[in-house]
Amino acid sequence: MATPKPKPMTKAEIETEAAFANQIYKDRAAVNRKAIKVLQALQGSRQVTIRLHNSEIALAKQQAEAKGLKYQTYMKMLLHQALLKGAERT
Repeated sequence: MATPKPKPMTKAEIETEAAFANQIYKDRAAVNRKAIKVLQALQGSRQVTIRLHNSEIALAKQQAEAKGLKYQTYMKMLLHQALLKGAERT
């Protein structure tokens, strides 16, 4: 027994399928763009500028010196630890 041929799709069915495929493509493309942005943000490093009170810098310098670190390295380490701790809570 031969299998019956599928019934040809109507123009409306073809347009509906095309619209659905187009939406799926757009959704996947949007997800890919977001993923690329996240990956780019995670790669490398970038210089930033923040304004801190003189007393905060002095305290950071004292603490960094006690640990044998440069104060900017120490502040970067503190920021990194705080960000990781904050991410654990979410």
